[in-house]
Amino acid sequence: MIVVPCQPGKSLCAMIDTFLSALYLCNVLALQPSPPKGLIRMEKLSDRAVWERLARAAWFDPATFRMTRDWRKQTATHHHIVQRWDGADTALIFKRLYRPMDTKVFQTLIAAQMRAAEAMANQSEAVPDILEFDTEARAVLMRAAPGETVYDLIDAGGSTADLLRRAGRWMAAFHRSGPVETRRYQPKFMRNHVAHLLSQHESGEIVLPDPAAFRRHAERVIALGAEFEGRQTVSSATHGDMHLRNILLDGPRSWGIDFSAKHSAPVGFDIARFLLHYVGVFGDLDAVPDGAVIDPGLLAAFFDGYDLVGADDPSVGYLLRVRILMDWAAIPARMLDRSKGQGRRLKRLQRLAERALA
Repeated sequence: MIVVPCQPGKSLCAMIDTFLSALYLCNVLALQPSPPKGLIRMEKLSDRAVWERLARAAWFDPATFRMTRDWRKQTATHHHIVQRWDGADTALIFKRLYRPMDTKVFQTLIAAQMRAAEAMANQSEAVPDILEFDTEARAVLMRAAPGETVYDLIDAGGSTADLLRRAGRWMAAFHRSGPVETRRYQPKFMRNHVAHLLSQHESGEIVLPDPAAFRRHAERVIALGAEFEGRQTVSSATHGDMHLRNILLDGPRSWGIDFSAKHSAPVGFDIARFLLHYVGVFGDLDAVPDGAVIDPGLLAAFFDGYDLVGADDPSVGYLLRVRILMDWAAIPARMLDRSKGQGRRLKRLQRLAERALA
């Protein structure tokens, strides 16, 4: 109950105005959402405190390290930090996942990286070792992978063909690190996913940028599925987030990081995501022939390194085209909601779709 006392010298209108202002403030405060309980518990443990605890558990003295990099990502669905800590002769990576809050997501990325690191130990193509992790805090400590990301090396002017070849070599080694199974490719799952995006837009569940053009290209992708159906492909362990920043190159060695899946899938899922990231950011779209997704010379360079399947693999061919639409649908429909990078990426995806899905 709000009590507004009568104050000498104030008119009745002024007292009513004071009362309404107080009532509005109470309503605003009452409507403020409370942070999720899990997030409150996590925030009580500062990132610094969790880092120090994990470092000590791994038999390192945190006082002998200094933080040299601090990356933070925060979107509507994801929030995490990644820090690099350098010691006298050791570099460590500390990562903490705030969102999604489901511990199963965190457990999946830990299990996937540990499996790959063990399977690829003592090879030129490797995965950093996990040293310690805390499921409740959703935090992990691992060795830092040496070298530079494929993204940074291309951005710095390195030979794109050579870099894609070396990245393909790492990806082939990773795909061989677990069970490999020959299958007949079934495009229906991704074909249905594209159809589902269209139905979601029609129902108002999602809003697509340039929906008329998206529908035209989506109908073409759905029809293309029959060309790839039933052809032989290979299924293996999948990375789940395979892009240019998740492979690092260091002389003759290469490293994969940031796993997000531990199931098996056609190899085209990882390959298509990686190659489309390259095309979407760096690719010369004028060098892409009609009906193709990437410069044929660069596609050949990648498959010089990747030797588990060839460039004619049906999962690669179909998923490269599906991936155009998936990346398109992930960009905010309203221009005001897009970053400059998202705006540029949408324009490139639209140009690429006109060529690849002509």
